Amino acid sequence: MVLIKKNIDRGEYGVSRWPVFYANNPADIIRSLVATTRISDIRKQFMNPESSSLDAQPGIEDGAYLLDGVIRTAEGKTSKLLRDQMKIFAKNRFMFAFFDDQTNLIDAATGYAHWVDGVLTETPIANQDGTVEGLSFEIAMKSSANGFTQIVRDMPAVNGGTYDLDEVWNTLSNAQTAFDGLWQLQSRHVEGALCSDFNEMKLIGGGHFIFFQRFDSEGETIKHFGFGALQVEKSGMVIETAMTSTLDSYSGKNHLLNITLIDTDHMTQTFMLNGAEVVQSYVRI
Repeated sequence: MVLIKKNIDRGEYGVSRWPVFYANNPADIIRSLVATTRISDIRKQFMNPESSSLDAQPGIEDGAYLLDGVIRTAEGKTSKLLRDQMKIFAKNRFMFAFFDDQTNLIDAATGYAHWVDGVLTETPIANQDGTVEGLSFEIAMKSSANGFTQIVRDMPAVNGGTYDLDEVWNTLSNAQTAFDGLWQLQSRHVEGALCSDFNEMKLIGGGHFIFFQRFDSEGETIKHFGFGALQVEKSGMVIETAMTSTLDSYSGKNHLLNITLIDTDHMTQTFMLNGAEVVQSYVRI
């Protein structure tokens, strides 16, 4: 399946102007459970209390999981990969992120996790390159003593082919916080900002977090991701302990944030960056 890039000005979530990717293979579109449904319609379905997706029993618990190993099969050839990757499930949403040593690029995605009779369908709505529409993946999952295993078939490859993934995941935590869920950046304010068109998606769950972001700086598009542990202090402040990231001087350190829920669907995040205060506002997806 080939992905065709179409640049559009997308205002559905307020600030996102990421490119949209469409599948051009009719067979793949037919396989997609949401091929003819717009993301706004899907969101309404998942927000509807009467939706069958909300009544379906998840095959695994909400939480944060770390990849133990993965076997990639493409064109009949298999290879075992070791990579630093986290995945979080929270409130019928998912996100994963890692740095792909084979392509030397970030690979991250987020979207809806739809459980029916113990079978998971993941419908991505955004990745490291922008908004995604017209794709979904039915994933065979099975709980294990340490976490779960999952099998993903017919993943679209950059070269136009497909590949399969067989993955083993270990549980990090199933802890919950008031901030759990998928958040999209609405606005960002920092004095003396050197970048523009800043976009970010962040998922909090299982006592951990994952984010990926995209912005323009000096005529270049920059992409980053990061993930780690999240601890809410008695004072209300949040400590994020970065495990892995492409941001300079970020991994392996504690970062103090002030995260505030404005209401059920909005929150702010304030922190210091190079001596300047950064204030970010998010909307729940």
